[in-house]
Parts: sequence; C-alpha cells; structure tokens
Amino acid sequence: MWPGAGCGDAPGCLEREQEWETFVASISNIAEVAISPDGERIAYVLTEASQAEPAPVMSIWIIAADGGTPRRLTTSDGIDTNPRWSPDGTRVAFLSDRKERGKLQLYLLSLAGGEAVRMTDHAGGVADPAWSPDGTKLAFTGADTESDEDKKRKEERNDHKIADADWRRSSLYVIDAPADAATLTSLPEPKRLTPEGMNIGGNFGGGYSWAPDSAGFVAVATPTPKAHHQFSPDLITLDLDGNITNLGNFEGLLTRPYFSPDGSTIGFIGCEDKTPSFFSLRTIPATGGESSVVLPKHRASFHDFRWLPDGDRMLAVTEEGQQNHLRIVDPEARTSTSALDGLPVGGGGSFFGAAASLSADGQTLAFAWATDHAYGDLYVAKLGGAPKKLTDLNPWVRDHDWGEVREISWTSTDGMRIEGLLILPVGYQEGQRYPLLLQIHGGPCAAWTRHLFANWHDWGQFMAQRGYAVLLPNPRGSSGQGSDFLCAIVNCYGEPDWDDLMTGVDYVIEQGIADPERMVVGGWSGGGFLTNWTITHTDRFKAAVSGAGIANWVSFQGTADVRSVFDGYLGRVDEDTEHHWRLSPIRYIKNAVTPTLILYGENDLRVPVSQGFELYEGLKSRGVETQLVMYPREPHGIGERKHQLDLLERVTSWFDRHIGKA
Repeated sequence: MWPGAGCGDAPGCLEREQEWETFVASISNIAEVAISPDGERIAYVLTEASQAEPAPVMSIWIIAADGGTPRRLTTSDGIDTNPRWSPDGTRVAFLSDRKERGKLQLYLLSLAGGEAVRMTDHAGGVADPAWSPDGTKLAFTGADTESDEDKKRKEERNDHKIADADWRRSSLYVIDAPADAATLTSLPEPKRLTPEGMNIGGNFGGGYSWAPDSAGFVAVATPTPKAHHQFSPDLITLDLDGNITNLGNFEGLLTRPYFSPDGSTIGFIGCEDKTPSFFSLRTIPATGGESSVVLPKHRASFHDFRWLPDGDRMLAVTEEGQQNHLRIVDPEARTSTSALDGLPVGGGGSFFGAAASLSADGQTLAFAWATDHAYGDLYVAKLGGAPKKLTDLNPWVRDHDWGEVREISWTSTDGMRIEGLLILPVGYQEGQRYPLLLQIHGGPCAAWTRHLFANWHDWGQFMAQRGYAVLLPNPRGSSGQGSDFLCAIVNCYGEPDWDDLMTGVDYVIEQGIADPERMVVGGWSGGGFLTNWTITHTDRFKAAVSGAGIANWVSFQGTADVRSVFDGYLGRVDEDTEHHWRLSPIRYIKNAVTPTLILYGENDLRVPVSQGFELYEGLKSRGVETQLVMYPREPHGIGERKHQLDLLERVTSWFDRHIGKA
C-alpha cells in the first residue's frame, strides 16, 4: 500500500483491515461506574471504542451487586451518561443528548418506573451532575451560551476570532430536585453560583463536589478552560449564595477535590512541589491555611481517592510501577495499606476517575478492571475482601491469541533501575530471536500499566500477533514511581530517559529475545517526541512511527496550549532559547536515516501539526523516506473509526515492510 493512502491492493491488506474492524468496532468499554448508596445495585456506562458517527453512542446499564443479568436502564440513539443515584437510592439523574444530538441535558429517572424527565434546557449544554447529600438539590456545570450578537456576526460572516477572547466557560448551577419529576409542569429554574469570568472544571477533570451539609461546594476554578490555566488552578469553596473563598493556587490539581465527612478538611491530588511533581495526595483545612502532602516522597502516583465514612481514612487509587492498586491511607499516621484481598491476576486495570464508585457506608466498591488478555469488565468487592467479576463484555477476545506479558527491569547507564513491560510474540520459543518494537508512552508524566494492549494507541498485542517482541519501558519522567522519578528529566528531557530506553533495548537483546537487526520504534505525544529524538540520535532502528510528537521545542512553546507545563520541564523559552533548541530533535535532523511515518490529528492543539511538518520537511531535505498523514477533525487523540482503522493498517504495514516481513 505504500507510499499511497488507504489499504489498496497490497497482499493481505483487506484481511488485516477486517481484523482491525473487529477490534475498533466491537470493543465495549466501561466509561463510568456508579454504585447505589446501599451497595446493592451498580449502574455503569457502556461506550464503543471508536466513533462511527459525528458524536459517540453511550448507554446506561444496571446490575445487582451480587450478580445476575445486566439490564439496559436507558435507551436512546445517542449519549446517555453520568448516572448519579439519589441519596435514598430511588432515582437516577443522568445526562443525555436525546433532545438535541451533541448537547447534553440533565434527566431524572425514577426506578419505580416511568419515563426519564428532562430537568434542564441549557443552551450550551450541561455536564457533571451531582446530588446534594440531603437529596433536595442537583448541581451541574453549564457552558456559556453564544450571544445574540455573536450569532448575528456568524450569519453575516463577520466572524473574526480573537485569541484568548472567545472562551466558553463552564459555570456552576443548582436546581431544586422535585419529589416527583413526573408531576412537573415546567422545568426547574437553575441558579448560577459562579461569576462571569470563572470556569469550573475542564478537559482534565477538576470539577467540584458538595459539602457534607449540602450548604456549599469545593471546586477547581480557572479564568478560562485553556489547558495553560487548568494545570495551575485555584481551589475555592462557595456557598449557595455564591460567596467564594479562595484557598490558593495549586499546580497539578487536575482531579475532583472532596470534603472530609465532617466538612473540616479538603482532600485533593496535586503537585508535591511544582510541575512536574504531579499525583501527590494532599489535604488542606476547609477554612484555609497551609496544605500538606499526606505521604511525602511516596514511591507511587495517586490518581483518585475518596474519604471513608469514619473521616480518618481515605480510599486511594495508586499507580505503582506497572500495576494499579487500591490503598487505605491514614493521613494522620501517614500509612498506606492494601484495601482488597488481591485483584485479577495479570491485570493493571483502572479505578481511575469515573470508573470506580463506593457505597455510602464505605464498605462496597464497584470498579472497572482490565487484564493482560481482556478488556475492562465490571467488578465488585467488599473492602478487605476479594473482587467478584460481574460482566463479560467482550467474550470474543478469547478467540484470539495474545502474547505473554512480563514485568522486567534493567540498569541504565548511570546505575538507575528502570522498569517496564515486555510482550512476547505469540508462539514465542525460547532461544529464538524476534523483531522488536520499542513503543514509548506519552506524557511524559504517564506510564505503561498492565492491560490488553490492543487499540489504536496501544499496538503491543497486535504486533505480538505479527511475530514481534514489544518493549514498553517506563523511563525517568514516568508516573508510578514517585515525585523524584517524575522530576528526573527536568532541564534534560530526552537525555537520561533516552538512555533508559536504549539500555532497555540492550537488555532485551542480551536476553536472546530481540534481533538487533530487526528493530523498530514508535510512540504517541511524548512518545512521539522521544521517537523523534531516537531517529536523530541513532541508526539502530529500521523504521519509526512518530505520532503527535514534538520536533522543535522553540516553535512548540509558541504554538501549543500547554506552554506553562513545559516551562516546568525546560524553563522559559524566552529566557533560554538555546536550551530549548539543544533538546529539539530537529536540531539534529542531519543525523536522521530512519524511514519515518508521521501521524497527526489535524485539530491537535496539544501538539500542533506544524511540528509534524517541521519533521517531515526536515527528513525530506535529507533524503530520508517519510510520510506525513493527518486525520481531519481529530484532536490529540484519534477517535473516529475509519481513522483508527487507517492508522492501524499504516503502522503495522510500515513496520512490516521495513524489516522485510511479508
């Protein structure tokens, strides 16, 4: 098929595309989990792994916590999501775009029967619903609406845009929750609590939560929804009259904060010090004052938490190396203990964000969990007990062969111990050498954790089925190993971490698994940057795939939406341009000889496609084989089904062709 676009008439191409279709079209993912207050029923949201239509499709299901047959709770042709149980467990509030596709409104459904009743008609759509603890009110965020003047300008094509002047902020609203929604003759009148010029929540999470006395909220507030602001938001409290107290500005506060049960303390996850020391669990008095890190220098990353009803402990999700764990944390004693009696073997799973829920008494947890050879399913467990699997969402994956996944470690050039995963090729035979894919994760503040590596972004098991060994390293800068490890690439991003990658490759060769003459490399976002660094610093690899990767730090800092974040890694570009240039792969483009496929979402604001053009033109100028492919409408991730199919076909064919594989 190369160098043309699409599948074409290449041998086996149609069969591969049909196989990719099975995966990107058939995967059912759990997007959210919500357990009833009494712990007896679980609502969960199912969605497809890829988007066939302009907007996704989601549905809400319900199942008994002791097992049984799931039943579909909501039925529409669009999005039904964000299920929220009323405190008495008799009703479920949720969001749906059934009235107008692509615009979510709040609905209320009685579990005693009857139709769902719409509660809002917000012109900008609503998000993030939450019941007050006393069950009398519902809160949500609503996006700013377009003014009549703006509408008129668009109609007249007088539609100029001014940078940073046309943000659609999200405000916090409350409505009274009706005792019986079926008797409503008009929609409840929403009350706006936050002022103009303030944004609540955003693309990274954030948001708000109710105070335990239902008299107010704690929220994450920013001037705009711009990523630059979201990485350094304010933590505020506000009451039902809109009176606001600012508790301070906190870097890395990207997830929802929560009051302790007595309302005296607020817990949140943010930087231990400053960017990029993300994922530390912190507390602050609800009336303001000094905040503190619960477990300083803890060799893990916190991704979510909830207060337990006793108010003295927290239930926290931690990423530790290549595994996720559930821990009970005591802030006073500064201890962390396991919350469950084991998890499914070979799993990395995900409790993250909305994919976990705790009953009102703090005893029962429902969560989504994936394993090495299965996509995520719904599980339930009593704290201290063993998890029970409730669903079998993708049984067809058992019809496929998967490579064995091993956790490995090696020593880098300076003696640092580095960890990662190794996927062995399907049918692996000890003593035989195989082609190697080095796939580098993004972030850089992320990590490879164990799950089924088979989607548009995670190529590992697809390549293992094609006879490759796949190295998934977690070099310096990765999460899951504490703040010092996260910050080990500050002012040197691309140097010590690249040594970690290359010594990992050497280790797999030394183990007699990888064939040093048949190696390829690739990654997305931060992984794309390190792929670009690799092809400009070595000729070891036969081919590369660079997805949404930075080529030039100087120009990137002038065009991306996260400039302030990378100030934390590299310093200010206007104060030390040469330092940014020294760490830019494009500076070393004359060294590049590796055939490189470059992939981008055309609407990527995180890593603008201009970075891809710089790399593409640089490689072309040196006579290096390259191709730049852009996917219309796509942001930093690729979501549309046909685009995912095309991407998978291109990636596998590019690698296969350049190692001489038929």
